[in-house]
Amino acid sequence: MHDNVLITWNPFIFLGLFCYLTSAAASTSPMADADWSDLPKELLNMISERIDIEIDMIRFRSVCSNWRRSSSVPNHHLNLTINFPLHKSLSNSTITSFCCLSKRSIFLIKPQPPQKQQQTLIRPWLVRITQNSSGKKKRFDPFLSHHSSSTSFYLPRAIDFHKLSVLHLGADFITNELAFHMLLPQKVISIGKHSLFLGILKNCTPQLVLFTCGNQPWKWIPEISTTSGDICVFKGRFYAADKFCRTVMIGPDSTVQMVAEHVVHGGDRKLLVESDGELLLVDIYESLDFGINVFRFHEKEKKWVKLMNLGDRVLFLGEGCSFSASASDLCVSKGNCIVFIDDSVSAYWMQGGNGVYHLDQGRVSPVSRYHEYFNLFSPPDWILES
Repeated sequence: MHDNVLITWNPFIFLGLFCYLTSAAASTSPMADADWSDLPKELLNMISERIDIEIDMIRFRSVCSNWRRSSSVPNHHLNLTINFPLHKSLSNSTITSFCCLSKRSIFLIKPQPPQKQQQTLIRPWLVRITQNSSGKKKRFDPFLSHHSSSTSFYLPRAIDFHKLSVLHLGADFITNELAFHMLLPQKVISIGKHSLFLGILKNCTPQLVLFTCGNQPWKWIPEISTTSGDICVFKGRFYAADKFCRTVMIGPDSTVQMVAEHVVHGGDRKLLVESDGELLLVDIYESLDFGINVFRFHEKEKKWVKLMNLGDRVLFLGEGCSFSASASDLCVSKGNCIVFIDDSVSAYWMQGGNGVYHLDQGRVSPVSRYHEYFNLFSPPDWILES
């Protein structure tokens, strides 16, 4: 009977045990004298399979080599890499090849200050980290599109995430494919432990497809066009909006449910982003008179409601992934603004696609003019000196 005790444990017990073990293993207290590396492989594997947050998985695997070996990343549901099926054409369901997509996670990291210095502001670092299927190699990708690849800085060989305050803000999937295949994904998002993905194909008219890992062909979603539109995950579900703000929810069986009607007199480009538990739609006018309207999704009334102020929130918008954070977490003076992190949106006053739009001012400026935002994307001194 005792042999089955571990199998029937509540997942919250596993989570609590994980938090206790990782903190104890990384601690300098007398409790650290215990040899945590000798825990049974079966127990470690069962704990790792219940970890749903990538930074927790990184911390778990960084404790020691035994913990790392006991948590097999290729078999884990965090989907660090996926094989995206390529077809001969949109009308042909025969898979001819695959392209490999790597998950790139977005973190806001900063050191944990001593208790007596809780009010001290330490500049955090907004960084994208890419891992391969083995979970060993990590690449730190610069955010701003105009940053040169030759930007000179040297990162420490190892970064101890146990000693850092870390917020996971989002993720995207990228490919190293050099060929401009018309059916390569333009954007990919995922939900759940069963590797369900929604992607936008690079085509003359972008096509929306649903697919799972394995050799299964993707399913075309013809009910909505993502030309000048966007897709995102909200409350564990897929959402897609077209250029008229018409919005649908897409089920795992490829069913499509209308959740919001169009918005009259919209702009040229739509981007979706989750912010503090709400789904927002950013409507962008890419003309010389650059302008932005922000709408909040009202689930019960099934419509978009215009917002006049974002409060403490800062939105970061890009083609592959959009996310948000609070001004207090970012250690900046105020929120109520939008930062463009790539060239997915064009405006005369932007610098290589990177700009800051303040809703209270109604204008966009190069991000380099606002040092408190610009500096978020470069490694701070406390990282370089660690």
